[in-house]
Amino acid sequence: MRARAAETACTCTCTCVSREPVSGPGADAPLRASCAPRRSARARLALPCARCARVTPPRAPKPARGVDVRARLALAALALAGAWCVVAPAPAGAEATTARACLELAERAADAWADDARLIWVENDAAVDAAGRAEAWAFLFYSPAHGAMRSYSIRDGALERAEDQAVTAPAPALDVWVDSSAIVGAARRRAGECGAGACTLESLLLVRGVFAPGSAWVAVFARGDGPRHYVVCDAESGEVVRDWRG
Repeated sequence: MRARAAETACTCTCTCVSREPVSGPGADAPLRASCAPRRSARARLALPCARCARVTPPRAPKPARGVDVRARLALAALALAGAWCVVAPAPAGAEATTARACLELAERAADAWADDARLIWVENDAAVDAAGRAEAWAFLFYSPAHGAMRSYSIRDGALERAEDQAVTAPAPALDVWVDSSAIVGAARRRAGECGAGACTLESLLLVRGVFAPGSAWVAVFARGDGPRHYVVCDAESGEVVRDWRG
């Protein structure tokens, strides 16, 4: 069979063209492509086909450092708006406890929901007292497999409520943290030092990567009709990191 010339243009952005003589059953495809890639930015970044070996593949994107930006925004929105945790009046006879006293039950419920559930948020779900105790605590978990968040409210040693959350982000898991009762002393002292008038502890929340690089407790104080006072404490040491009003 007489060889014939085949001219086939590559479909990738380097627009390589082969003019090699081809014969036999594979006459419709060239034996080899000679590449003449364009010098435009688009051509340099495009992914070539299998025949375009001379085109340099694009570099893989570098992984983002630190906490995912979407996670920061989503958790900050939850922190400022209280979108998932609403403090409800406690039934008569409920016993006030610290956050860790309710943690085990919340973790068991989360494990039943997802094997990879990780704790990302803790907050009082009832009025918190001066000793850092509340009659109910809420725990928020994130599951990478489900790409979803679910919260659990524990009151008086029982699971009171489980809710799927509309806001979802790949939030980081909490690391080492002291109990809620261990940070209120330092937080109250800072709040008392930074303003005149009595202040009332309104809420305690624990989150990682939003108010500090690591896990941090945030104590929120109300002061009459004035702005709230936020005191951030390191979750591992309990020491005050920073504070502000707003």
